Amino acid sequence: MKLQQQWKEKWVTQPGLMLITIVIWSIFIGLCIKAGALLFTFVYSLFNPVVAQDLFEGLNLYELLNQHFWNYIGVMSFIVLIAGQKAHLFYLMILVFLKINLVHPFSKEVSKRISEISYMALQIGLSIILASTYLKWLEKRSFDIPSLDGYLGGAFEYLLMAALIYAIAQVFKRGVEIQAENELTV
Repeated sequence: MKLQQQWKEKWVTQPGLMLITIVIWSIFIGLCIKAGALLFTFVYSLFNPVVAQDLFEGLNLYELLNQHFWNYIGVMSFIVLIAGQKAHLFYLMILVFLKINLVHPFSKEVSKRISEISYMALQIGLSIILASTYLKWLEKRSFDIPSLDGYLGGAFEYLLMAALIYAIAQVFKRGVEIQAENELTV
């Protein structure tokens, strides 16, 4: 009952944040579905190789599976890992938007969550770089690898986002300190 009351108050006092939260929730759900579908079809393809012809939205790694089983596992592990990391990033964003309060925006929990978002964005960027390097290595050895830009693209964007969000996290951290000082002087 208390949670329901909090949601009603947030809708009245902060409708913009609540709308953003709903958009983030829908993206999070979509990313979870994508990560889950990739994981399911990956595991299923280990028992039925024909499934590798259409893992998710036309992703065809059947030739790689036929060429080398362990490289197939490596590529799919990267794809599933990155999809899961992206879903986790949006989950952390949901936690921030549910906790943030525009009356007193600076709190230790929000500051901590924003820092976690920057670290997760950095991890995603680094994972994409590692996966892209691995794919280039496979291509040099004449493995048949289709374009995976839809699954792995954007390393630079995630690294830039990590840097920007880290800066915002530092501002929030300082804001928490200033807010605590102001509450002590009042």
